[in-house]
Amino acid sequence: MKDCGSQFGVGWSIGLVFVFSVLRQPLTLAAEPGADFEADSQAGRTFSTDLKAADDAVIDTRLSEQADEAGRDVADMDLLELVNVKVSPFDVSSQLDSGYLASNSVSGSRFDAPISDLPFALQAFTESFIKDQKPRDIFDIARYSPGVTYRSNDFNEGNANLAIRGFAVGSLAGGNIHTLRDGVHGPSILDFTNISRLEVVKGPASFLYGQVAPGGIVNVITKNPQRRFAAAADARYGSYGEYRFDVDVTGPATKNLFYRLAASYDQDMHYWEPYDAHSWNISPSLLWQPSDRLSVSLKYENFEKIEEPQLMQKPGYNTQASVLPTAADPNLSGVDVPGLPNNWNSMAYSDYRHSNTHNLSTWIDFKADEHWNLRTGYSHLEYDVDALFTGNLGMSNNTTLMQGRRVRQQAYSNRDDTIELQGVGKYDLGFASLRLLLGGQYIDRNFHRTAGQAPNDPALGSNPTASPLPLWDLGNPNTWNRHTAIPLSRLTTSLTDENVNAVDKSVYGSSTFGFFDDRLLLLAGWRWTSTESQYTNRLTGQAQGATASAVTPQYGLLFKLAPEWSLFASYAESFVPGTFPANNLDGSTSIPRPTEGWGYDVGIKADWFDGRLSSTLTYFEILNKNIVNDMALTNSAGGITIYGLQSGEQRSRGIEWDATAKLTDDWQLYLSYSYMDARITEFSGQDHAILAQDPGTLDAAGLANYKNVNRFHNAPLQMSAPHLANLWTRYDFSIEALRGLHLGGGVNLVFDQTLLPDSPANSRQTYALLNALIGYTWEVGGHSMSVDLMGKNLLDEQYRPSQSSRSRPRELMINFSVKF
Repeated sequence: MKDCGSQFGVGWSIGLVFVFSVLRQPLTLAAEPGADFEADSQAGRTFSTDLKAADDAVIDTRLSEQADEAGRDVADMDLLELVNVKVSPFDVSSQLDSGYLASNSVSGSRFDAPISDLPFALQAFTESFIKDQKPRDIFDIARYSPGVTYRSNDFNEGNANLAIRGFAVGSLAGGNIHTLRDGVHGPSILDFTNISRLEVVKGPASFLYGQVAPGGIVNVITKNPQRRFAAAADARYGSYGEYRFDVDVTGPATKNLFYRLAASYDQDMHYWEPYDAHSWNISPSLLWQPSDRLSVSLKYENFEKIEEPQLMQKPGYNTQASVLPTAADPNLSGVDVPGLPNNWNSMAYSDYRHSNTHNLSTWIDFKADEHWNLRTGYSHLEYDVDALFTGNLGMSNNTTLMQGRRVRQQAYSNRDDTIELQGVGKYDLGFASLRLLLGGQYIDRNFHRTAGQAPNDPALGSNPTASPLPLWDLGNPNTWNRHTAIPLSRLTTSLTDENVNAVDKSVYGSSTFGFFDDRLLLLAGWRWTSTESQYTNRLTGQAQGATASAVTPQYGLLFKLAPEWSLFASYAESFVPGTFPANNLDGSTSIPRPTEGWGYDVGIKADWFDGRLSSTLTYFEILNKNIVNDMALTNSAGGITIYGLQSGEQRSRGIEWDATAKLTDDWQLYLSYSYMDARITEFSGQDHAILAQDPGTLDAAGLANYKNVNRFHNAPLQMSAPHLANLWTRYDFSIEALRGLHLGGGVNLVFDQTLLPDSPANSRQTYALLNALIGYTWEVGGHSMSVDLMGKNLLDEQYRPSQSSRSRPRELMINFSVKF
């Protein structure tokens, strides 16, 4: 059951911090005019082009003056200077954003740069866009980027595993591919309490971030302390009893020390039976800036989620028993057992999953001279999961409705320590401009996993499957006994105690030349990465070590045909060493070979109507070798094994388009579309030779090999979809009679999406998610207040966001916000 005292304490703590900060404000900054956060949370706020240019000129002038007055004390600056001062090119210039329209990015180059100058596709979602979406998970925002789908095995991976252009961004626990948080490894589960921005960089990006998937990277950027006081509070209530509270307070503690505290408490809906989940997030941060050349930041985040019990996917069938599918023995891989209601959950009341994340990071930025800026930083990440589950996700065969139970407890512990040093240089050579990036990174990773399972009860037999508890007849609710519990001390089979230590070392450097007044930009960069890992099975004493290294380049070109039009092309490679043994289909285990990929983008960028319309059209092709795909199979004893299938070659090619528009000062729009052909082009390395054989002449091993190659050769990549389209728009009324009213709405279209690579074609899903927003904003005593009514999945579509997660039903929620 939930810890009510803990919930009460967290809620009071959040409320007291907010009230104290607001009451304290008149005593500390009574003479200081108020200001909004770094990005105004009201998407209707707009800047005219002239005002934006004037702001840029002020900032440039201030920076020029700062360069002439090296080491100037921040305490000596006036208020305007204090707000405009900027030390670090490693932080994105979010003050240049205008509603949904993002001007700059740090994820695409590791330093602050205009998106229009980057020779590849990139989408940046601003704080205004994020606030309008009211997201629960990272996919709620990332899905608007063309070519992005969801890949999480939510029962053991968390919610941060996406796929870009068909390739997974995250990996199973213990893997070394991650969604990034402020440019370094992020946790497997993310909450938006402390996130101000989300950026998606397309294509292989190992040059910038080391071991990353070839489709691209997702980087979430956390909130920074601001130099003026601001405070905001949100309260939300929605369908099936869900509710949430958020507070966000920032401002100066002294003339050169600034603080921020973001905190939240969230109670999820009670729609599924049984299911309960609540979470809280506390994220304080400090920024110390003693001079205009030096700044030191310290950030901490603690996110905890309690699920009692957690939600598991509906049970699904497997592939055919024979070598080839027939009408009597069809392939049902990934197909749900029919007839179960959408709010059904297989978990017992005794099940649980507790997830806890701690993230501490510090960065020191120093302006060495007029040419060079330096940054050094350290990040410590801990992510732990303790779970007990009695529910089952598979079936013993494709005809039965009898499902065995299993009682399994497993715990994951992840630790990640990153040390990084970067330098950005800028020169005017006369005939060209030059931007240099130099850096080095050291990462120490540890992953530890323990697990145990209850033995099957011999008295229950094994027809059609063995089980530690009485079987469920999925067609008979009277057999669904969820009041079961087995002591943890009796979980004595399928024991696991595994540990992985890994060290990643890398150095990188790049140069960007600008010719003809930066109309022609040429980028070239290289990264050397080396990995050493040691896997230990603490039960058997088995140990396996692995080493790998590679040099990954990146090249890019962008030519501005006119101020409104640019052509670009880029080429990059990716490299991901294996560190954790994968289960092979033949029963053996081995550390996978490093995956190696390459890809190129060619396209056009447009910036029309004085910046009111920004758009990118891209053609891409990516080839990747030795990718590991996870596949869960249930055996006749009721056991589940997750196999790692390392395919010979995968390829993705297609077209992506996105556009952000301010049609008027009151109306803004975001659109995206992707066509993607992502598939396994070579599974075994000998696909054509194997498929040319006569199955009637093969022995058992040959038949198994033939079956697997036939299943996966030319199969679509997991959760890929040939067509994805997204639209979101918002209109703020400016006529006096309706001033303060705003409307928003959008749709997410998914067409012919595959679940698993070998799922039958008739199981592919096509659906549309319709969302809408209506709200009103007003002022009381100089403070902004707003109320929003949000509807999500208004058509009540039932679908699978990923191969092993569940869709949420139609949701209606009301949100009240106040800003100080």
